[in-house]
Amino acid sequence: MRYGDRDKGPDTGILTLLFLIFCLFFISNSGALEPTQSQSQVATSEVIPDSALGAFRFACVVLVIVTLGWVALNPKGSSDFPLYFKEREIRPRKVVGPTRLAAFTMWHFALIGVSYGVSGAATWIHASGGVVPDWILVSSPILFSTSYSCAILVTCVISFHIIPKSLVSGHGVDRLFTWYEIVMHNVNVALLGFSLLVNGMEVEWSFIAFPAVFGIFYVAWAAIYANFIAGVYIYDFMDYRYNGAPLIYLGLLSLQVCFFLVVIALDRVVGWSAPFGSLLVLAVTWRISTVRNPGQG
Repeated sequence: MRYGDRDKGPDTGILTLLFLIFCLFFISNSGALEPTQSQSQVATSEVIPDSALGAFRFACVVLVIVTLGWVALNPKGSSDFPLYFKEREIRPRKVVGPTRLAAFTMWHFALIGVSYGVSGAATWIHASGGVVPDWILVSSPILFSTSYSCAILVTCVISFHIIPKSLVSGHGVDRLFTWYEIVMHNVNVALLGFSLLVNGMEVEWSFIAFPAVFGIFYVAWAAIYANFIAGVYIYDFMDYRYNGAPLIYLGLLSLQVCFFLVVIALDRVVGWSAPFGSLLVLAVTWRISTVRNPGQG
């Protein structure tokens, strides 16, 4: 994370583009875009009634809308410590308005809302006696596994990188413990963990590339945001000009894949033993979450 004699933007861009091409090639040949799960798997649950499942999914959509709406419309805004693109240094700033939705945290939370919206629609259609369209049967498990992988990434980055680094640097972290930040950093994995336990959907190996593709779309957006919109990188480690940027990007995209492996492992354990799987999901969720400022004891 240092600058050298030559910016590594071209190297980082080429590597990221190759990664994207590989992922798209894999997706097109994996059968992931073919309907392989039944309507009952996607729309119902063997654990809770359909009405309860539908209400839960609808409530999650409402929570996402309310949370992101609060972030975008709260006149008080928030403070953060982004990397200023031209100056190449980290500075504090005050940010207010919809531009706050530019962070990956908000992107992944919006993805969670889309996931619950699509799967909730499947539950409603099934409950009303209709036939769930194939595109919903295909997209629902993909959206769920991708959003869960991204949620674990967000929670781990906040808990194990951003909070410790901010405390060492002397930057306050109170901003990360407002109610909406706690929802997006901790409740996210709790909701998705619960969903894993009650869903009828299966997490399939063919979905492994989708979290990485979502990550690639975000890094492209982050570059646009830094160059043409706000002039900052919200996450300093995402500056594509660093000496180590190609490796950092490769590591971040690989983390997306690794956290998908965590999701599929949890899914398999839950399928093998629901009681043990429930304890494991609870333990993982608790271990990676940080619900209060560690600097305050």
